[in-house]
Amino acid sequence: MLDHEKILNFIGRFHGSEYVFLHGCCYWFAHILETEFLSTGAVTIMYEPVEGHFITRIGNRYYDIRGDVTELYRGKPMYNIDELAYEDSSHYRRLMRDCRDFEEAENDG
Repeated sequence: MLDHEKILNFIGRFHGSEYVFLHGCCYWFAHILETEFLSTGAVTIMYEPVEGHFITRIGNRYYDIRGDVTELYRGKPMYNIDELAYEDSSHYRRLMRDCRDFEEAENDG
């Protein structure tokens, strides 16, 4: 079983980085958490479409740079990013283009 305090201590190492991981780089923090805790086998990057924010589900809790944000996101619509890749590949590609790859959308007009 994963230790909740271990996760929070890891997140605490990023103190001072809150702004960047809440304003444009939330995907990358979710990826950092996924990579660090992947061995637990219960880690998923999630996407909350209203805020356009990526968070990480570890076990049955949600985390971002602010720590445990489970209560903040309880009841909000969220998508498992891996499932989104299959269910809505065009939306997934746009998210990866904009949030992971930081590419500009081409304007045809």
